[in-house]
Amino acid sequence: MSSPPRIGITMDCPDPDRVASFWEKFIGYERRANQSGGTYVTIDKPSGVTGPPHLTFQKVPEPKVAKSRAHLDLFVEHAVPIVEEMIAAGATPIETTEAGEWTTRILLDPAGNEFCVIGPD
Repeated sequence: MSSPPRIGITMDCPDPDRVASFWEKFIGYERRANQSGGTYVTIDKPSGVTGPPHLTFQKVPEPKVAKSRAHLDLFVEHAVPIVEEMIAAGATPIETTEAGEWTTRILLDPAGNEFCVIGPD
């Protein structure tokens, strides 16, 4: 293989526009032009931001019924303010695991997809 393949992350959800808006706000990615109201909404990593090249949110008719086997981890310097802001924006807190300075908070995004916010209070 001459070059490694590009890897993207796609998340199933009932409302791609809403879920993309949630993630745009918290990870600094930017929505591709003309991406509202369709089956897919993609947000791209801007220059200078770390992370995968893009996230795509795909509209599916069925509801989420089980725990996701893959999820996003967000590593932050101060967890409490961002977690509070995420909850106000539609996230649901699930569990907190204290592990010294690296506390892990498990939440659900507005579509019910699990993700973790990891870092000190």
